[in-house]
Amino acid sequence: MTPRILDEAALQAREEHIIDEAIKLIALLGIENLTMDKVVAKVPYSKGTVYKHFIGKEDLLLAISNRAVKLLSGLFLRAFQFEGCTRERMLLSNFSYLLYAILYPELFQTEICAKAPNVIGKSSEARIKEQEKLEIKLMGAIFGIVEEAIADKSLLLPEYMDIQQLCFANWSMAYGTIALLSGEVEQCSGRTNLIVERELFNQCNLLFDGLQWKPLTKEKKHCSELRKTIEQVYPNELMLIKEKGRELNF
Repeated sequence: MTPRILDEAALQAREEHIIDEAIKLIALLGIENLTMDKVVAKVPYSKGTVYKHFIGKEDLLLAISNRAVKLLSGLFLRAFQFEGCTRERMLLSNFSYLLYAILYPELFQTEICAKAPNVIGKSSEARIKEQEKLEIKLMGAIFGIVEEAIADKSLLLPEYMDIQQLCFANWSMAYGTIALLSGEVEQCSGRTNLIVERELFNQCNLLFDGLQWKPLTKEKKHCSELRKTIEQVYPNELMLIKEKGRELNF
């Protein structure tokens, strides 16, 4: 019998199915225990078929990371397009990062892992190029907010930093806060008094006030404004979080 030739859409659907099953395995076993053999055992395709899509575990991890970047880019873009002051929009983008981490904890896990040299070194050229394009789009929204803030003089770029350095400072603060309190993202247990959304709000304001990014905390009630804005910009995400038995508390 002549093998059935799949068109591009069918091939893409099969690839997405493999990624879906790999993400489920990460949720169940942890990213460190993901193997190609375990993925093959979960999908209705032969080992050879799976390897036609992904040259190895690392390539699969990068594909998962690329999906994550696509989702996150969409959330960041909504923050960028919000009609508010630049500081409000950057605060909103950081909280969209938290919404993403709550809704997609398995994808959040892949971010640093996908940057490891062994992952990049063992991934396909096409996957690496896709990642580069996606990250340019992702960072475009964040860079755009900072550029507008400088243009409208609500932010004066420190003379010892460029825009990339400032955006990195913001990202590392947001990522670090969420990652270090990730146990709280899914379950607000009584084992600590630190709640991730409260500390993210605090850390954002420490950084932004330190940069003299106007309006300063003493000049505006950013907390109440942020609550309203999140409800306005991310209603579906808030609904999904509530379905998980979770509400933001800051």
